[in-house]
Amino acid sequence: MELKDIQELMKVLKKEDIAELKVRYGKVKLTLTNSENTNITNKAVPITEKVEKKAPKSVLPKEEIVKSSNVGKIKLVSSKPGTLVKKGQILAKINTIGIDSDVKSTVNGILKEVLVADGSPVDFAKELFKIEIS
Repeated sequence: MELKDIQELMKVLKKEDIAELKVRYGKVKLTLTNSENTNITNKAVPITEKVEKKAPKSVLPKEEIVKSSNVGKIKLVSSKPGTLVKKGQILAKINTIGIDSDVKSTVNGILKEVLVADGSPVDFAKELFKIEIS
């Protein structure tokens, strides 16, 4: 979402006389409030100022956490910190009652941290790896 998109939403907010507009774009959540519809006695902060504070240019996360999609024992495959990983690359396997399921990288980047030990039991949605997005 770019600044011109936010400005267009602000125009719609005023034109349609909407009190509040909540927008979700990926992992970014944005709330716009029409100050003309609120009962505030103090001077309202212009909407553009709020937008700039809530949605800076560096909105994208710098790290991605890869979580387990299964329960079982984990077997680390190519999981050394500092390793360059590609989206879809197998980082580990989780063995559940004799069936292996792959744990894949969800982004391109550098593997920053392995959060589990090889052979340890893992629960569903347990954080396994931190990847610095590149």
